[in-house]
Amino acid sequence: MATALTWNDSAGEAVRTQSFREQAVRIIRSQIVSGRLEPGSLHSIGAVAERLNVSITPVREALHDLAKEGLIEMKRNRGFLVRQPTGKELDDIVQIRSMIEVSAVREITEKSLITDFGPVRQLCRRTDAFAAAGQWEEFVDADREFHLTLLGALGNPKLLELVGSLRDQSRLLGLGRLAGSDLFLKSTKEHELLLNAMEAGDAEGAADIMSSHMRHVRGIWAGQDEEPGQD
Repeated sequence: MATALTWNDSAGEAVRTQSFREQAVRIIRSQIVSGRLEPGSLHSIGAVAERLNVSITPVREALHDLAKEGLIEMKRNRGFLVRQPTGKELDDIVQIRSMIEVSAVREITEKSLITDFGPVRQLCRRTDAFAAAGQWEEFVDADREFHLTLLGALGNPKLLELVGSLRDQSRLLGLGRLAGSDLFLKSTKEHELLLNAMEAGDAEGAADIMSSHMRHVRGIWAGQDEEPGQD
């Protein structure tokens, strides 16, 4: 088993059983999604390898994987650049996620695929607590876990992989400027309303709440209450 890499990461214990390349992917992605590696910043491959205490090869391989995900751009003889998603890219991601997640919660509710809402309600409470405390990195992680846990009821790992990748590409940027905002609390309250509708067997109500939630997610990325362009 490979020795785990370190970088004060929040990637979790799962990295312990992965190859250096896989660990590097997870740790660097965590640094990007959390905002520690800021959008537009340029970084040396050698410097990253040194911080991870590993050779350049697995780091370079990891960066090529992250480039395919759209998180970075490789710069010849310069290293890599952390990408800033464009407004169009964020709109596209919300559209895709809405098509997936709205239909998913409708199907999960219609088929009663979740029989015990206790665990997902616990995730909902964690997300709410992190938002209330202004712990943005923890909020992002908990919010991701909440959504993927819900979708997991469909038993489709490819769907989870796709939505997880879309979330990583869009990541909640500039969280610090939203400190004190109630946008995140509104988002977590929608989680609670969603679970209430699903547990009550209201498939269309759950779908409507998820659709509204997706619009608010886009608003959070823009730092406003609703999706850009809406009244």
